[in-house]
Amino acid sequence: MYVCHRCDVPSCVNPAHLFLGTHADNMADMLAKGRRANFKGEQNGGSRLTDDAVREIRALLAAGVLSQRRVAERFGVTQGVVSRINTGKSWRHI
Repeated sequence: MYVCHRCDVPSCVNPAHLFLGTHADNMADMLAKGRRANFKGEQNGGSRLTDDAVREIRALLAAGVLSQRRVAERFGVTQGVVSRINTGKSWRHI
C-alpha cells in the first residue's frame, strides 16, 4: 500500500490529507489531478541536448563519421545516451 496525498504536498503528514491506496490508485489520482508532466526532448528541464543536436548526432552516426563514443564526447553525454538515440529508444519524437 501507498500513502497518498490529497493535498499533493510530499512533506505533508496531516492525517486528514493522507489516504491509503495501491500504486494504481496513486497513478489514477495523479492523472485525475492533471499532475502528469510529459515534457519531451529539450522541453524537459533535465535535458542536456537540443532537438538540433539530436538531429546532428543521428546524421553523424548515419554517415559513419564518428563512433558513438566520440559523438558522446563531442556532445557531453554518455555513449549509452547516444546509443539510445541511435536505436530510437529515446528522442523518438525527433
